[in-house]
Amino acid sequence: MATVAQGHVIVRRMADADLKQVRRIERAAYGASLPGTPFERELRNGLAEYLVAVEHPEPTVTPAEEHRSLLDSFRRLFSHEPEPRVLGFLGVWYTVDQLHVVTVAVDPAEQGRGIAQRLLLEAHRLAVEAELATIALEVRVTNERARRLYEWFGFTQAGTLRRYYSDNGEDAVVMLTPPLTDDAFEAHVRGLRATLLDRFGDWQADPGG
Repeated sequence: MATVAQGHVIVRRMADADLKQVRRIERAAYGASLPGTPFERELRNGLAEYLVAVEHPEPTVTPAEEHRSLLDSFRRLFSHEPEPRVLGFLGVWYTVDQLHVVTVAVDPAEQGRGIAQRLLLEAHRLAVEAELATIALEVRVTNERARRLYEWFGFTQAGTLRRYYSDNGEDAVVMLTPPLTDDAFEAHVRGLRATLLDRFGDWQADPGG
């Protein structure tokens, strides 16, 4: 049997077929007590965009397998291979002049691989392509890990929303990027993108998927 190597990870649009895995990640990341995102409705919302980071396993052929017969090769072609795995997802809403990040989640077992960073870079790409001015989001006051991630990207605190989260009345920190056309911020994002693409050379944006 062929061994399975770590596969390519692409970022593409979320599809209905992804929702079982997406909901599992949402529960693992945010807890089962919170109301789930109505993904079916959001996928059909013309002012929203949802992306997934998906890993496609690739079989590694051993030297012995290279000498197998054509029949064996044909059988392997139609044999069961592991399904692509959703590693994380991101959702955004388009407003008049701003892209609003409404959710980012990564499978806890896959954190530390740069997946959330890569998803944020795709959000930036969407905002630039739509010629929007800035990107905004809200994050829990107590979510220090997420706040560090957003600060790494270039977000800064723009305000506080009191008792924003309905599950426990926690405040939200409003964070905002500099203007997307700001020269220093553009250079910063180019540096982040180059760093991530150096680490994850097999990541690809899939605008049509």
